[in-house]
Amino acid sequence: MRVIFVTLLFILLSGCSGNKVMPFPEDFAQPSDLRDLDFDGVIQERDACGNTLQGAIVDNHGCAGAKTINKQITLKIQFTNGSSSITPDHLPEIKRVADLLKKYPYTRVTIEGHASARGKANINKWISLKRAKAVAFLLSFEHGINHSRIRAVGYGEEQLLDTADTPEAHERNRRVVANIQGSSKTTPLKWTIYTELED
Repeated sequence: MRVIFVTLLFILLSGCSGNKVMPFPEDFAQPSDLRDLDFDGVIQERDACGNTLQGAIVDNHGCAGAKTINKQITLKIQFTNGSSSITPDHLPEIKRVADLLKKYPYTRVTIEGHASARGKANINKWISLKRAKAVAFLLSFEHGINHSRIRAVGYGEEQLLDTADTPEAHERNRRVVANIQGSSKTTPLKWTIYTELED
């Protein structure tokens, strides 16, 4: 029995070694886009919804009924040097952010505070966080946005828009940016090993 097995194995291996792998022609082009850029399990060739929320249950065309929201708003608030005060004429800028958060209730916002390069770096980081928190407070207190949807961070002088040492550059760098991310609406997600079981 063992002799027969070895003989068959030898014949199979001999047959395989005789098959040559034919290379693709140099001008060969893949007719379909087989990539999956939004990781929903549907190739680009037939993905009709290219911005699917990651982890969502999708149909054969890659659509889940909800779109990913990813918006960045630079608020037109001109802070004076060393100040985090928001004047009444700046309130419409904060309302712009609040209106988007109300339009898309399944989103969250990160309020980024930035400072100019004047002064000490640790002071700039502190004042930039105060600016972000001032905006976050008004979003919650004045516009009723749940505080759990708001995060405030201070970057100080780490992300300068203009590195010139001019009054105009310093003014441009003292700013607040709102990054809104999430989904346009609630959508069922695929089960994963991290999914919590309901009672």
